[in-house]
Amino acid sequence: MKLLLALALLLAPSFMVPAFVADPPSVAATQQEKPWSEILGPAQGASPKPFAKVEWRGDVRKALDEAQKTGRPLFVTIRCLPCKQCSGFDAAVLEGGDGLEGVLSQFVTVRITSASDLDLRLFPVEGWQDLDLSWWGWVFSPEGRIYSIFGGKDQVSDATRISPAALKKTLERVLAHHYDPRRAAWDIDGPAPELAGKAPTPMGLPGLESWKKRGAQSLFKDGCLHCHQVNEVLRQPALDARTFDKRKDLEVWPLPENVGIVLDRDDGLLVKKVEPRSAAERAGIKAGDRLGAAGDRKLFGQADFRGVLHRGPKGAGKLEVRYWRGETLQRAELEFRDGWRATELGWRKSIADGNIGAHPGFAWPMELKPEQRKKLGIASGSMAVKPWFGKEAESWPAFKAGLREDDTIVAVGGQSPDLTKAAFMAWFRLQFEPGDSIQLTVRDARGRERQVRYEAPAPGGH
Repeated sequence: MKLLLALALLLAPSFMVPAFVADPPSVAATQQEKPWSEILGPAQGASPKPFAKVEWRGDVRKALDEAQKTGRPLFVTIRCLPCKQCSGFDAAVLEGGDGLEGVLSQFVTVRITSASDLDLRLFPVEGWQDLDLSWWGWVFSPEGRIYSIFGGKDQVSDATRISPAALKKTLERVLAHHYDPRRAAWDIDGPAPELAGKAPTPMGLPGLESWKKRGAQSLFKDGCLHCHQVNEVLRQPALDARTFDKRKDLEVWPLPENVGIVLDRDDGLLVKKVEPRSAAERAGIKAGDRLGAAGDRKLFGQADFRGVLHRGPKGAGKLEVRYWRGETLQRAELEFRDGWRATELGWRKSIADGNIGAHPGFAWPMELKPEQRKKLGIASGSMAVKPWFGKEAESWPAFKAGLREDDTIVAVGGQSPDLTKAAFMAWFRLQFEPGDSIQLTVRDARGRERQVRYEAPAPGGH
């Protein structure tokens, strides 16, 4: 069973980062149409001689000063080191393999390994970074304007949305744009952030103190606030106010497929396929077309398109796109219908292990081996979860109610989706709230069935 639900980041109404969350047109853009054929056409200008080597700096503000002095663009990677997700890609970027070293040497490069001190004026993460990822790239002008973002993951794997080749392509497109002498007149890169004064950081978000009460072990242990935890902190005020809607407020980072477009991973903008009866098909987009712009944003890769979708209509609405068909620039309007943002949420750590909904009352839902499923007579396609309690098993509500590790859970509240691990955790949290009455249907090692009842605990589980 696929876990499909809409998702989107919800900010507390009282909190607003003084930076460019949305994509409002500039004054010039409201007065006249942008010269998109120039903006998206062949670039003019040339890149200067690259740095002798790629140097990964650790201070963003000093790196921004260097970018302004040298006139070079800035490339920043954000990597949560304890997380295994995307570790291979992170290593490939650092090593500069697959042709990356040559293009990276054209940038002032920065590597950040903690989200705790991000300057939210420069990194407006709520609208521009998928915080459930442990690796993300930002590309800035020397003034701090956002050129491009890079990153991506889905329920399939860490590698279905990104590759070294895709990053190389994105950065090459940025370089062509950056050194085009017409760029300043186009004015399409959004406003430069105002960086004077004390920087607002995730450690100052209004939901932090309430969020910390549910655990925050990594923060207390080593001062590290992970990116997925920033996601949790951002939604904490709405959870506290009981205004958070799990069905509407988890509509984040729609995929190109949500509008019917399948993009070539390594190119990032080349349309490989258009789904039938989709928004893209209705708009006339075809396989072989190449995306160029969406809304008021020039696109450099797939993540840029997903970012525009993420900041786009929350329900039914429209989005203007421009694309190349051969040597002809086309314009189309994507029309979205209600529910268009739905994606699978099971892989998202801020949901599966976050502050939304209830905890299942045991440490982790393990997968039952096929031979054990057969022995217990559990049909394929239905639930077969082995509960794991870890240390201090007696402290878990499900254990107190009689659940044991040699039991197999075959239904929860009469529902039996075939989910385990993170997908089960996300499903459970979206189905139940703390205090709900939970009824597990379980089978013991001999196949005998019984019911286990207890009250669903809050996030944290104990």
